[in-house]
Parts: sequence; structure tokens; C-alpha cells
Amino acid sequence: MGESSLIKSHLKNLGLEAVNVLFFLAAAAKFWDKQRRKIVWGTFSRQIKVAFNKKKTLKYIENHRKGSCVSCGFCCQYIRKCPYLTSDNRCAINDNKHFICRVYPISDYDVKLVSKVSDKKSGYYFDDGKEY
Repeated sequence: MGESSLIKSHLKNLGLEAVNVLFFLAAAAKFWDKQRRKIVWGTFSRQIKVAFNKKKTLKYIENHRKGSCVSCGFCCQYIRKCPYLTSDNRCAINDNKHFICRVYPISDYDVKLVSKVSDKKSGYYFDDGKEY
């Protein structure tokens, strides 16, 4: 398969996944309260931005994110519980976790979200306060 065909195949698969996620969100939205819908939509839109801007995301995080994970488990279960989350809030596939998991939180919005909708506090902060 040529490089052009491979790229088209990846884009098609990404498009199908995005469509499936959007259908899921549309169906689930009527059962969620307004705050939950806002959280899910914000997370989904940032994940799409990250997927298409990996280099920019990594550079931003490298330059502005401070602190470290405190293993509160919030980011791994606030939309749905990650199947790789262990009982002590650790990632069972830490060495091979997905890109979005490795870079989360990607902005001050994510950090503030933890304390806004839970009783937990993130160990991260951003020195510029931007909401990526």
C-alpha cells in the first residue's frame, strides 16, 4: 500500500471513529445534566485538537505544565472508568498508555475541572493560565 493510500485509510478510520463518538455523545447527552455535557464536549474537542497537533501540544506542555500526578484517578474515570485503572488509581499500562492519557491535563481548564466537579485536587498547574 502506498503512502497516499495509507494516509487516506488512516483518515477514513479516524473519521469513522469520530462519527461513532459523536453519535454516542448525541445519544448520551439527553441523559446527562448540563454540566456533564459541557465536560464531555470540552474534553472531546480538546482531544481532537491534540490528535491533530501532537507536536504543538507536547511543546506547550513541556513549556508550561508544572507539578506531577498525585494518582487521584479523576482523569481516568470522570467520563467513564478506564479499564486500565487499578484499584490504587494507577495505570496498568503506564508504559504503553494512549497519547491523550500521557499528556493529560493539557490545559488549565483540565486542572480546574478536577476540583470543580470532584473533591479531588490535581497535582498539576500551568504557569500561563491558558485554556488551550
